Amino acid sequence: MNKLAQSFKNLCKALDALKESVATPPTENRDFAGIIQSFEFTYELTWKTLKLILEQNGIAAPFPRVAFEEAFKRDMIEGNEIWKDIIEARNLSSHTYDQALARKLYADINDRYVEIFVKTAERMKPFVNDQGA
Repeated sequence: MNKLAQSFKNLCKALDALKESVATPPTENRDFAGIIQSFEFTYELTWKTLKLILEQNGIAAPFPRVAFEEAFKRDMIEGNEIWKDIIEARNLSSHTYDQALARKLYADINDRYVEIFVKTAERMKPFVNDQGA
């Protein structure tokens, strides 16, 4: 399995874990922390998989913001503005000790971000399959 195929496989696993984690409403602080950690994994694997796709097409994307912008320009992903929100949420996610912030992040993850991760993974499939995954 090539690097892109492995990255995409890991992304799909992380996304499944994220969908599972938001399926049950959180009740304890550790529930929020677990959901946010699943979000972080999914985010990291999404941008790194996009980076690999872009690089295989001759486009440098050394940072998440660049990867999302380049992918959006090439119609590989949708929702440029929501990706800016997701990047900001990821930057804030290290502050999950702040329960008000953790609850807001959870609401955004559940209400907005899971759906865009799912759509993005679907849009990545042809690029992964083209590489012999």
